Amino acid sequence: MYKEAEGVPYYQQLKEMFIEQIENERLKAGDKIPSERDIAIKYNVSRMTARHAITHLEREGYVERRVGMGTFISKKKFRWNFIEVNSLTKSMQEKGLKPSTKILFMEQEEASAFLAETLDIPVGEKVISIRRLRLVDNVPIAIELSQIPYKYCEGIEEFMDDDISLYSVLAKQFGVKLVKQRQRMRIALSSSSESKLLKVQDNSPCLLIRGTTSDEEEKVIEYSQTFARGDLVEFYSETISSN
Repeated sequence: MYKEAEGVPYYQQLKEMFIEQIENERLKAGDKIPSERDIAIKYNVSRMTARHAITHLEREGYVERRVGMGTFISKKKFRWNFIEVNSLTKSMQEKGLKPSTKILFMEQEEASAFLAETLDIPVGEKVISIRRLRLVDNVPIAIELSQIPYKYCEGIEEFMDDDISLYSVLAKQFGVKLVKQRQRMRIALSSSSESKLLKVQDNSPCLLIRGTTSDEEEKVIEYSQTFARGDLVEFYSETISSN
């Protein structure tokens, strides 16, 4: 059935076909896909090609193998716009999902040399560090650390609690509106403590995002780190061409 077109290998074409069916919801979470043998027969490819396609789907989190049972479509990924400020709650609610937040840690600390340079404050100045677990439909999907110079939000501990938006508190209680983010993303493996919080196996591939958030005057207010499950979270961005 498949012909190698423009240098695209057969297994890649097969993989993309399955991804398209998953994203269009013709294949849904929990559906069992055909065996390597059946795929090879149906699409007129070798079993090695079918195995290669499934292996890549598994590595990218689209399917999961269950010993003695077969290969199944993984849980649907949560799409998270990592460019739009404070997008998780809004985007999940728009999809009819229930986002929630649990505070793990909230304390005043002294700024390290790195934080001082990043936040443009003196070394040793007070910062508030807030570490939170983000969940969707009670499934843990990310661990977030926010660090903000305390002078911008003195007394914030009084207003923060589980399921309370940090950015809303900054805007409503302190007049600080965050509007711009600069972020970097890379793959990282979960530690034992991170794995326990996210309910994944140790050394699971996750997405680590580090960056800063600025106010309307482009003053850096927050340094943040987000550690998200690679099997459930799909980050994306939307841009508009200036041409």
